[in-house]
Amino acid sequence: MTPRASVARLAPIAGLALSAGLLAWLFLSGREMTGSFETAAVILGAEALAIVALAARPAWPLSIGLALAAFSGHWADMGVPIAVDRLLLAAGIVSTLLRARARRADALRTRPVDWLLATVALYALVSAVLAGTLSDHTARFALLDRLSLLGFVLFFVAPHAYREPEDRQILLGTLVALGAYLGLTALFETAGPKALVVPHYISDPSIGIHANRARGPFTEAGANGLALYGCGVAAVLAACTWRDRRWRGLAVFVAGLCAMGILFTVTRAAWISSVAGTIVALLAGRETRRFLVPGMIVTALGVVVALAAIPGLDSRAHNRANDRKPIWDRDNSNAAAVRMIDQRPVLGFGWGRWERNSFDYYRQSPNYPLSFVRNVHNVYLSNAVDLGLLGAGLWLFAVAVVAAGAILRRGPPWLRPWKLAFIGLATAYGLTALSTPLGFAESTMLLWTWAGLAWTARTAPVAATPRHAGDPTQRPRSLLTA
Repeated sequence: MTPRASVARLAPIAGLALSAGLLAWLFLSGREMTGSFETAAVILGAEALAIVALAARPAWPLSIGLALAAFSGHWADMGVPIAVDRLLLAAGIVSTLLRARARRADALRTRPVDWLLATVALYALVSAVLAGTLSDHTARFALLDRLSLLGFVLFFVAPHAYREPEDRQILLGTLVALGAYLGLTALFETAGPKALVVPHYISDPSIGIHANRARGPFTEAGANGLALYGCGVAAVLAACTWRDRRWRGLAVFVAGLCAMGILFTVTRAAWISSVAGTIVALLAGRETRRFLVPGMIVTALGVVVALAAIPGLDSRAHNRANDRKPIWDRDNSNAAAVRMIDQRPVLGFGWGRWERNSFDYYRQSPNYPLSFVRNVHNVYLSNAVDLGLLGAGLWLFAVAVVAAGAILRRGPPWLRPWKLAFIGLATAYGLTALSTPLGFAESTMLLWTWAGLAWTARTAPVAATPRHAGDPTQRPRSLLTA
C-alpha cells in the first residue's frame, strides 16, 4: 500500500480526533456559542476541513495555513469562531508525519538540532509553569509565536513536506498569492479606494494599532512590512525559477507590489530591515552581487515616484522619520529590561512576567520623557528578562545553530537560491527583532519553515525547481564553496 493510500485511510480518523480536540477547546475555553446548531456546524466544518487537508498533499494545508496566519488573532473579527490557520497547520503537520513514516520506517529520525530546540521549548515551558503564566492567553501565544514553539515543529517537518519539486512550487505559489493580496491591500490603504480593503476590520481604527498606515490584516504596520518582505523574497525566487514567462512576469509584478507595500507601512524597522536583508543576500552569492547596484537604483527610483505620485505619502514618511516618541518608548523599555536582567540575571523573572513586574524598573531619564509599553520592543532583551541569561543564551545558541546550518550545510544544487533567500529573510527578521516585540505568527513560522527546507539533506530529490539552479549531476556543495 502506498503512503498516500495509507494516509487516506487514516484521514477520517485523524479528522475526527482533530475535531474532538477542537470541541474540547471550544467548551474549555469558555467561548460563547449561540446554540447547539452553531456548535455542530463549527465542529462538522472543522472535521471536513481537517479530512480534506489530511487527504491532500501536505504542502497544501501547510502552505495555505502559513498564508492564512496573516489573519491570526483576527478570525473573530471576521465572524469565524475558530483559528483556520492553526487547524490547517495542525492537519498539515499530522499528514506530513504520517506520510513520512509510511514512506520509510526511519524517515522521522531526529537530529541533534531537534533535541536542542526541544530543550529550549522545555526550558520555556517549565519557566511559564513556575511563573504561573501558562494559563495566560498572551503568554501562551508568545510561546507559540515569539519563541515559536510551533516554528520548531515546522522546522522539523518542512524537509518532509517540501521534498518534491511540486511541493516547493505550492509554497512559492501560495506566497506569491499572499504577496499580491498584501501589496494590493497596502496600496488601497494608502491611495484608496479604501472600500477595496478586505476584510473590513483592517479599516477599523478601534482594532489594532497604526490605523493611519498600511497595516494589512495584521493591524500592525511592522508585522505587515516583515510579511511583505517575506512574500517579496518568495516572488523574486519564483521569478528566477518558474518556467512560464507569463507567470514569471506576474511574480516580478508581485515583488514590486511588495516593495511598494513596505514603503507604505511608513515603518522605519520595515524599511531598514528589508534593505539590509536584500543587500546581505545579494552580497552572499557571487552570481547575485552584480544585481546589487541596479536593484538599489530601481528601488530608489520607485520610492521617489511613489512619494511624488501618492498624495500625503511624502508628508507621512517625513513625519514618521522624525517622530521621536517610538524611540523614547524603546529607550525606556530597554533600560527597564536591562535593570530587570541585572536584578535576576541567571533565571530571569519567568516567562510572560514583563507586564506584571516591569513597572518598578522604569526610571525617569534626563534626556527623554518617561513612557511605558506592554512589551519590550527588543526580542533579545525580552527573552533575557523572562528566561534569564541562561535560557536566553540557550535560545540564541539554538537559533544560531539553525541559521548556520541552513546556510552552510551541503545540499543539492537546487537548494542554493533557497539558501540565499533564507539569508535575506533571516537578516531582516534579526534586525526587526531589535526594535519590535515580534510576536508575528506568519513571518516567524515562514522563517522556521524556510530554515527547515534549507536543512534538506543531500539525499533529497535533485529536480527541485522547474528550471534547475545548477547542474543536477554536479557534487552537492555548501553555500560558501559554491
